Amino acid sequence: MKRLPSLFLSLVGALGCALVGSPCSASEETSGILKFTWDAPADCPSEPQVRMEISRLLHGDIKIRQGGNLDVRVTVRNGETWSADFSTLHAGQTGRRLIEAPTCPSVADATALIVALMIDPDAVAGVSQVPKEEHPSAAPKVEHVPMEFLVGPHVQGRLGTLPGVDIGLGIGAGLVGRRWRTDLRWTYGLREQVATLPSGASGRFSIVTGSVSGCLNLSQERTAIGPCAVFEPGLVSSSGYGASAGFSKHAAWLAVGGGVYLSSPWGRYLRTTLEVDVLMPLHRPDYVFQDVPGVVFRAPAVGTRALAAIACHF
Repeated sequence: MKRLPSLFLSLVGALGCALVGSPCSASEETSGILKFTWDAPADCPSEPQVRMEISRLLHGDIKIRQGGNLDVRVTVRNGETWSADFSTLHAGQTGRRLIEAPTCPSVADATALIVALMIDPDAVAGVSQVPKEEHPSAAPKVEHVPMEFLVGPHVQGRLGTLPGVDIGLGIGAGLVGRRWRTDLRWTYGLREQVATLPSGASGRFSIVTGSVSGCLNLSQERTAIGPCAVFEPGLVSSSGYGASAGFSKHAAWLAVGGGVYLSSPWGRYLRTTLEVDVLMPLHRPDYVFQDVPGVVFRAPAVGTRALAAIACHF
């Protein structure tokens, strides 16, 4: 790892002290040991390798100052970026932090540095560190939240907006954070729906919609899942046939609702999404012929939609 400035070491040392919940002083007598658990994918540095780096930073002396043993558990995951979830136990006090880096070796280096600084920041400050050319060292980031931009097509099915089941195609764009997601979509209905009166007069309907959805991610894994809220404006086009006075008009469609979504990365640059929503229209006009009794169609109070999307993320 590269030589770190003294100010940076002091700041990260303060982070280490906060994790273990006790003051850091090199003058205290050693009285405890380190219990270190490293849970990482197979292509990451191993636990013995991380321990060796901790030992190098401490000149081979991995012992805890006064206050009891130090228990450190680190779980490494590879999502949008590499991350390490720290949990510590020292003198009856627990701590938890998250660090992130572009590669797993960088996460391992940052982990070794933080653990060493928890144990003895003065010893770490005096180590002559040799740069590693195979990967860049990374400073720990506390609770950094990555964000992605999505754009791509989707297919949508809906029931309850028109007389029958409508199928539509569209395109959307969105923003994704660690715990949230928002999408803006446009969809064109492909199927013309028909509703017929007993007299034989009928109406034909089609729809174009837009939608704005906001979702929460409740998952800790790479696959996101959670609830969504939806606002959907649109335009219903209709025309009447089979009577002396037909009709042709456009009516606004406006609905609100909510549902659930499931989103998973697919390869390096793609993400797939499934979403199912219940929609409640705010405007339900009656479609009628001027001189023919009966309502050709009126949207029900509750409808549903389901969509499947694939998007590039960057």
